[in-house]
Amino acid sequence: MKPFCFVLMPFGKKLDESGRAIDFDLVYREIIKPATESAGLEPIRADEEVAGGIIHKPMFERLMLCDYAIADLTTANANVFYELGVRHGIRPHSTVLMFGRGMRLPFDVSLLRGIPYDLDSVGAPEHPATAHAILVERLNACRDPKEDSPLFQLVAEWPRPDIARLKTDRFRELVGYSQEYKTKLATARAAGVGAVVRIEHEINVLDADPAIVVDLYLSYRAVEAWSRMVDLVGRMSPVLARSVMIREQLGFALNRLGRWKDAEVVLKQVIEENGPSSETNGLLGRVYKDRWEIADQEGRYAEARGYLRKAIQSYLAGYESDLRDGYPGINAVTLMEMDSPWMPAKRNFFR
Repeated sequence: MKPFCFVLMPFGKKLDESGRAIDFDLVYREIIKPATESAGLEPIRADEEVAGGIIHKPMFERLMLCDYAIADLTTANANVFYELGVRHGIRPHSTVLMFGRGMRLPFDVSLLRGIPYDLDSVGAPEHPATAHAILVERLNACRDPKEDSPLFQLVAEWPRPDIARLKTDRFRELVGYSQEYKTKLATARAAGVGAVVRIEHEINVLDADPAIVVDLYLSYRAVEAWSRMVDLVGRMSPVLARSVMIREQLGFALNRLGRWKDAEVVLKQVIEENGPSSETNGLLGRVYKDRWEIADQEGRYAEARGYLRKAIQSYLAGYESDLRDGYPGINAVTLMEMDSPWMPAKRNFFR
């Protein structure tokens, strides 16, 4: 059986410090996954972005028990750095670092030996074959391990954990179970709501790996099964149901169901507990924007203007919380134009 290699990296497209959108899914598909497989390893991609930063039991198990790990430090993603810290605190060796060439690494990791890879002007991998070859060489070198964790390098007295005795067939079974259901859900999303429901009936939602439950939840979103999303939250473990990402998407689903007040309550509570963010405030702004459009269509103009201004305030707060995310800023500016007394409402302006 192939050893597992745990991959810590962002998902989708993320902006670097210059404002360029880096396509991390392409980085994974064109460099990391094929290089890992060429080195005779089985890659497991971390779910920190999909699961909204939830560090759950299976995540810790993978950080601790996977023989190899790769961490992509590009954009200095907070989840990646947290998990890298956990990994370095547990495993003395076999953790490979990567980063997009030209980025400034934070001071604490700037002296560590990492593999730079090239990115083109639109954030896609450039010369992936070169990076692939270097990564394969580095992973193969890890078979003759040398300490790469700064904790174990600098603190000689730090105890070396006996990882070997913790590794069990059960861990491999759980990883295989998670991968199997992710594949099933990907197929089910293409087939429609009924197929996703059938997959849910196979899963013990309360006790399943949270990564699978989140994938199920987002599968319902992909097939626009809003009521199913709302119902699923009530069957999740309390810890998972209280996570920011789950509640954000709950607010999104409630809004799509026309339960605007419930959506507003959920999203405002997230903001109250965690502060404004481009994502949460963007979703709340959408709730107010939808209510503005409906009130305007029905001729309730004073009420409509109130919702319009709430939408502007929410989008502005989201943009100010993270200037790298232009979505709430664009919405705020567009709605400010709508707020001009001589400007008629432009329905569906940016659907």
